[in-house]
Amino acid sequence: MNQRMQLSSEEWGKFYNLSMLSELVSSIEREELLWQTKEMMKLTSAGDKVLEIGSGTGATSIYLALKNRICTALDYALPCLVLTSRAASRLKCPVRTVFSDATKELPFQDNEFDFVFQAGLLEHFHKEQRINLLRNWGRVGKCMVSIIPNAASLAYRAGKAMMEQDGTWEYGLELPQFTLYDEFAEAGFKVTSEYTIGEKHALEFLPKEHPLRQVLSWWVSNNICGDNCGQGYLLVTVGVKR
Repeated sequence: MNQRMQLSSEEWGKFYNLSMLSELVSSIEREELLWQTKEMMKLTSAGDKVLEIGSGTGATSIYLALKNRICTALDYALPCLVLTSRAASRLKCPVRTVFSDATKELPFQDNEFDFVFQAGLLEHFHKEQRINLLRNWGRVGKCMVSIIPNAASLAYRAGKAMMEQDGTWEYGLELPQFTLYDEFAEAGFKVTSEYTIGEKHALEFLPKEHPLRQVLSWWVSNNICGDNCGQGYLLVTVGVKR
């Protein structure tokens, strides 16, 4: 696979489909939450209308719905939405699923949602495309949240580079960023906060015995800086429309 090409909807559907149903439901029941799920729980409140763009398994939307958010999951890979719908049904929580291409005009009203977020989508596009996407999505929501891979994460960057070199990287074009301040500003948003999360998860991109993983694991475990020094796997950018 060419690591510099975007994956198609069919290729994403091979990652997220009904074969994952039991595992997905069980992980949500056990509250084994993704980093982005934990973060969206902190940022949102019961009763908020939340749109997830590029929802994948839908795990975050489902958990938010279980915690009384009003959730809509949008994806252009039908197997993803089927998985989300079936998992939500098993867990007896309402999640609206919408089959739509996030690069096109979204089928929603202006300011329909309190929060619009994506976790793991914008990094598959170049800068001008990211700006256009944010501008397009901004029409339907009041607050924008982006959660993408962090270019400053040494463990993630080194591990990704190693996998690209040996041909085991499966996710096509992925462009981690140091910041999205410029993209948010050009799309019409004022950034209210930007930070990184998931420094422990970043270590998983490296082999267990890799020297960099051992050093960073020691550093994380001992909280040397008192914070994560921007080494979280994910960059979180939160903004409101100007």
